[in-house]
Amino acid sequence: MRKLSLFFVILISSTFCIAQSSQISESKETMKLGTFNALTVEMPSVSDKVALKVWKEYIKGYGPKAKKVKKSKEILSSGAIIGGINSSDPLDIYAKVEDQSNGSNLTVWFNMGEFYVSSGSFPSDYTAAEKFLQGYNREVAKELVVMELDDAEKKMKKMEKEMKSLKKKNDDFHKDIEKAKKAIAKAENNIEENEKKQKEQSSLISDQSKAVEAIKGKLSEM
Repeated sequence: MRKLSLFFVILISSTFCIAQSSQISESKETMKLGTFNALTVEMPSVSDKVALKVWKEYIKGYGPKAKKVKKSKEILSSGAIIGGINSSDPLDIYAKVEDQSNGSNLTVWFNMGEFYVSSGSFPSDYTAAEKFLQGYNREVAKELVVMELDDAEKKMKKMEKEMKSLKKKNDDFHKDIEKAKKAIAKAENNIEENEKKQKEQSSLISDQSKAVEAIKGKLSEM
């Protein structure tokens, strides 16, 4: 429970930071069909890989799966339905993600048939498009936190594995000490037995030496 609470605190904080750092702007942008009005989301510190992955997942919630447009950088979601845009009727959404020196940009064209969403001609549709892209921003923030959590959990698992290894080594060291203690006790007992046998052997040698001397004495008397 505590882990989940911490996750949501980080998620809310990260979502707020992403929302603060990301900007949505409007401009004429060129795509395969020509130059039309588009909305661009600037995302500092967000890789193009993450931005594209989240976009593909996000747009699926509004209609067909996004497909690559041949011989272009755009992907097309045809027949998407977004509340507040094009009277909530199906529209074609073209999008492309571009890598930037400090992050990435997502450029989106909302094709309502003959026209593209713009703040000047379609203010209410534009507001809905901005809200839609703000939702995308939140999903990007969530993805970044999920990635951060995944990385943190991998690091923790690695640390736990290292701790397990350290504990095993510690157990092995204690076993080595116990073996060494037994070996020392055995060696000490062997030393004691050895010294006892040395004394006995020394006594035997002394007696044998006397016997040798006695025999030599007999031999000299002959």
